Amino acid sequence: MLTPEQIAFFQEHGYLILKNLIDPETIDMWRSQIWNHFNSSLETPETWPDDYTVQDFSFSPVFGHLPAMQEIAAQLGGGQFFTGSGGSPIIKWPNPEEAWKMPNDGHIDAYGGAWSPFMLGATTYLYDAESHGGAFVFWPGSHHSTHKYFRQYPEQIDGSFYDIKDWGWHVLSDLSPEGPREFIGAAGDVVLWHAFLCHTGSSNVRSVPRFGVFARYAHKQKEEIKYEIPEDLWKYWVI
Repeated sequence: MLTPEQIAFFQEHGYLILKNLIDPETIDMWRSQIWNHFNSSLETPETWPDDYTVQDFSFSPVFGHLPAMQEIAAQLGGGQFFTGSGGSPIIKWPNPEEAWKMPNDGHIDAYGGAWSPFMLGATTYLYDAESHGGAFVFWPGSHHSTHKYFRQYPEQIDGSFYDIKDWGWHVLSDLSPEGPREFIGAAGDVVLWHAFLCHTGSSNVRSVPRFGVFARYAHKQKEEIKYEIPEDLWKYWVI
């Protein structure tokens, strides 16, 4: 269970880092599953593929279905948040020749093809992620500025901003009260993030692949409320 202090931090900053939330046994199982899928191993980089996303694969157990994650989702959503199956990793393979730089802009999810809103996201790693190692990058506090933007332009929540000349994701991340930050974490650490938090990936100039595992929790009434931008950002939460 999250403490009142952790919930208050999450509400203010839009993210919360939870150390060692995923037990080592689960991490080891997931590592075996993905390397078996690739018919490869961490110790044989010459056999690594270059897939960014992995097709026809899902971890077992699914990240979002783990008891610890379900407990957090129930605590934050009052039993109204759910996640589907899936759980395929997003991988940043090492590219030491690349010059590393912090990303200039971030995006929010739910706009890949059909618009599919959600409430809460979570990210974990299969191996320790160092700075410049392909970390998940996020803009602290941007859930507030994104909410303010859509309160001003509610008709754009369906993704119609794509039709606006010269509109880019930087429009949202530039509004953030803070600049971007890397999620530096050990295998099994989890970052929770509000769906309006601007985020993106980053390049990996280290020697270890970054396996990012994601879960997204939608509201059971998502079809009924998908066009609503409530004045209270937490209207459909229980916090």
